[in-house]
Amino acid sequence: MRRVSIVFCLLVATSASAQVARVFLAGTGNDAGDCTNQATPCRSLQGAVTACPINGEIIILDNGGYGGATITKSLTVNASAGVVAFIARTITVNISANDKVVLRGLSMNGKVFGDGFGIEFSGGGTLVVENSTIAGFATGAGIDQTAGGSNLIVNNCELRNNIIGVRTATGSDTNSNVVIENSRFEYHSLFAVESNGGTTNVSVRNSLLANGSGGVFAYGQSQSQPALIVVDTCTIAHNLEGLHAEIAGTGSATIRVTNSTIYHNGSGMVLTGAGAAIESYGNNRVTANTNNSTFSGTVLALQ
Repeated sequence: MRRVSIVFCLLVATSASAQVARVFLAGTGNDAGDCTNQATPCRSLQGAVTACPINGEIIILDNGGYGGATITKSLTVNASAGVVAFIARTITVNISANDKVVLRGLSMNGKVFGDGFGIEFSGGGTLVVENSTIAGFATGAGIDQTAGGSNLIVNNCELRNNIIGVRTATGSDTNSNVVIENSRFEYHSLFAVESNGGTTNVSVRNSLLANGSGGVFAYGQSQSQPALIVVDTCTIAHNLEGLHAEIAGTGSATIRVTNSTIYHNGSGMVLTGAGAAIESYGNNRVTANTNNSTFSGTVLALQ
């Protein structure tokens, strides 16, 4: 009998823990309620973040405006397909090195309040942004990564009408990684993807970067902080500048391009500073740019 009681208690504890790991968010909710109960969801994203346990999940139930939030722990924010989870304020992610935050299915627009940044990624760890639209942050970046040693993953997102789409600018010798896949960047006032200070490895794959001031920008200001961007299977078109690598002093900035199309830009490729490099794997299509359609060098042949 005692053994049965112990097993029963463990099952009850496990069930309670599983329930608490989920927090619900809805346009008709109330932050003062029990947000772990689907019938009494939270009203604001910040309220749901506060109620959500470490490694828990915030489930957005219906259409609504949910405000910004500051996230300092591992969690997932999930809006399913068909739900418009509208966010008009900045989301700040400031997590530790071993933490991971996933933001999925958000519709962010900075035009409402004029916030400078869509997502400010200012701590270490890993941030994943999926299936989201980030637009109208007209004084900053859609996603801004500023922490050395952090990892940013952007997948199946649309970024438009920001100053910069995705920017990494850590100013740190410690390497930071950015992976962008299956995404669309349009109408940015500066660049769609920018590495602007700090040791970075950026990969942009299977994406469109078009109709803005610039496609991809890599900047290096110190030999100890090299910037490397790899562009793979992308279309870079109808920008004032397609690709731009720039160095200052002893800096290192390299853009490597494979299986991509660069066309109808004002300048296909721009190099600023001796040693800046835009290199080809020899399998790209470069055509109809008004100026500067020549790579600075060739990478080793494809293996």
